[in-house]
Amino acid sequence: MTGLHPARSVGGPDALDLRTSDGLRLCGRWHRAAHGAVASVVVVHGFSATQDDAGIKGLAADLAAAGYDVLTYDARGHGESEGWCGVGSTEHIDVACAVTAATARGLPVVLVGVSMGGVAVASYLAGAGPHEPPGVVGAVLVSTPARWRMRVSPVGVLAALLTRTRPGRWVASRQLRVRIAPGWRVGEPLETAVARIEVPLAVVHGTGDRLLSFEHGRRLHASAAGPSRLELVEGMGHGIDGPSRHTTVGAVAWVLSSAGASPTTTPGR
Repeated sequence: MTGLHPARSVGGPDALDLRTSDGLRLCGRWHRAAHGAVASVVVVHGFSATQDDAGIKGLAADLAAAGYDVLTYDARGHGESEGWCGVGSTEHIDVACAVTAATARGLPVVLVGVSMGGVAVASYLAGAGPHEPPGVVGAVLVSTPARWRMRVSPVGVLAALLTRTRPGRWVASRQLRVRIAPGWRVGEPLETAVARIEVPLAVVHGTGDRLLSFEHGRRLHASAAGPSRLELVEGMGHGIDGPSRHTTVGAVAWVLSSAGASPTTTPGR
C-alpha cells in the first residue's frame, strides 16, 4: 500500500518519507502556508530536476506564500529517493503515493506537474477513474509534452542521448543524479490521456521552450475533457523559471475556483 513514514525533524520544511505501492521510498517535504492553508498542492518535478531544484523550491515558496500547503518530493530514481527513473512511464505510481499523503490532510488537492512530472500527473489522473481520488480537484501541467515528439534542436538531441544511450544514462546518473531504467518505454500520448480527465486542467507553456514547441500546450488544452485553461507565457523556457512561477500560482487558483473549492472567480476556457 502507498503511505508515509513519520516526519523527520529538520530545519525549514517538514521532511517525510513516502512509500510507493511497489515498495520504493521517496523523500518528500511539506512546505507549510504561514496562516491556515486553503488547499494542498503536490508539485511533481521534471526529468533533470529534484525537489531541491531552484525553480521547484521557488515555486513551492510562492505557493506557500499564496496560502497553500505544498508537498514536494524526489521522484523515483532522482536525488535521495530509491528506484529507477522511467522517464514518465512509471512515475504515476509516485504521484499516487503523494496524493495519499496530501489527501489525508482533508483539504482540496491540486496537482502541479512539470515536464516529465506533467506526464506523471496526467497519466495518474487518466487512470484514476471519475470518482478517484475524491480529494484531487484538478491539475496544472507545465511544459508538458502532448506527444512524444521533441524539437529537432541541440536540447532535443541531448535529451535523447541522455535517456536512450548507455553513456548518456551514465552521465545522467553522475551529473544530474538521475538513475534511468535501461528498459523504459514510451507510454500513451498525453493528448489521448487528458481526454479522460474531467477535473479542471490548466496548461502552462512557454513561447521560448527550446525542447517542446508551445503547440504541445495547445494540443493538451484542446484535448481536455473537462474545464481547461491555456496560458502561453511569453519568453518562458522549458520548466519552472521566473516568468512561469507567477502564472503557475495563478493557474492553481483558477483550478480551485473552477472546481468550486475557492471563492475566487477567474474566467475559464
